[in-house]
Formats: sequence, C-alpha cells, structure tokens
Amino acid sequence: MVAGLLQYVSNHLDTIMTGLTMAVVGIGVYEARDGFFLFNGQFRGKYGALLIFVGTLFGASLITPVISDWWAQSLPYIPPGQLLGAILVLGMLGVNKAAEWNFFDIKSLPVYGVGVVLIANPEILHTVA
Repeated sequence: MVAGLLQYVSNHLDTIMTGLTMAVVGIGVYEARDGFFLFNGQFRGKYGALLIFVGTLFGASLITPVISDWWAQSLPYIPPGQLLGAILVLGMLGVNKAAEWNFFDIKSLPVYGVGVVLIANPEILHTVA
C-alpha cells in the first residue's frame, strides 16, 4: 500500500508540483468570500468579478503548461530533501494565505524552519531516514 502510494507520487511528481505551484499563485490573485470579491486591494462588483475570474482562468490555462514543463525538466536535478523543503514552505504559505492565518505564528515557524533547513542542506534527509 505505502509502496504503491510512493510509486504513484514518484510517477506524477511533476503534476503534483505544478498543482502546488498553481495553488500558491492562484491564492494570491483574488479573494472571494461570502458577500465580497477582492482584487488588487479593491472590492469588485459582480461584473468586474466575473471578468477577473474568467481572465484568471484563461491566464492559468496559458501558464500551467509552461510551469508543468519547467517542473518536468527541473525535478531530476532537485534532491529529494530540497523538494520536500520546498513543498513544506510553499504548502505552509498557501495554507496561511488561504485561511488568512498569521504567516509567522508559533505553528508555522517550525515548518518554515524545517523547510529552509532541507532546502539549504538536502542530504540531512538521508541522515534522518
């Protein structure tokens, strides 16, 4: 079961990293909540929000293949420790942004710290594992 899951992740890592990258980028484009749509620091009405939403979909469809190709070409050269560190840092940034949580709270800092250590020193993963 675990071996199959790891094999799946290994086979689709470029797609997974593309999704993570697009999620982090997408979270920063606009904010939509119950009763409002915020873009570029300003509230927008329904028609403006529709144009922004459709434009974002169009823009994302244009850049996703480029990002996917970049990940497919880059992944063979990225050590697993650095990749895990990047996933931790980007994932924590994405979660904090999406939930509007504090980026530098006591629960986020250790995750950033582990991520930065792994990015700077990826071989540490082999000594722990």
